[in-house]
Amino acid sequence: MNFKEKINHIEKLFIAFKSKMNGPADFKALLQEYTFDIDDVTEHLLYPEDLPYGRKCAYQTENFEVIVMNWKPMEGSNIHNHGNSFGCVYSVSGNADNIIYDDNLDLVCSIPLINNTIAEVPKGIYHSIENKNEEYAVSIHFYIPPMYGMNVIDKENKEKSYFVKNECGAWNPNHEEQLKLEQII
Repeated sequence: MNFKEKINHIEKLFIAFKSKMNGPADFKALLQEYTFDIDDVTEHLLYPEDLPYGRKCAYQTENFEVIVMNWKPMEGSNIHNHGNSFGCVYSVSGNADNIIYDDNLDLVCSIPLINNTIAEVPKGIYHSIENKNEEYAVSIHFYIPPMYGMNVIDKENKEKSYFVKNECGAWNPNHEEQLKLEQII
């Protein structure tokens, strides 16, 4: 099965068992039946220039979305949640960490994301992903339902936060994006 066929199959199973999907642990159990490798996601890899990671939505329906992330060496996301979504992060290659925070944005734990591991990301939880290695790390992110209304916290200044309505990702918006956000608020 190619990448698209795998995702379509996962969605069919998700729809069949949707009433029993109460969170990321249930979705993770479904995902554990699949393996993904770098060849599956090559066409979706974006190499970031001045951003901490490349991010491309590879699949989206009303049920869930799938985003392929390419983590730049020695970089990571800002602390963020996923709005009203829960999800799972599937590590395809490399070595990154899923860093979990409490409601006060204090560090709770760090979970390694190494080849073929799946991390659960519950609704409302704050986390960041960091690649503290010299090579790119690639991961596939599943969000149920599709992500909207993500809250991003500036990791350098936790007093700053951004409400994200579009697909910009978990990094500080540039000046133009900040102006647009201020106009919305």
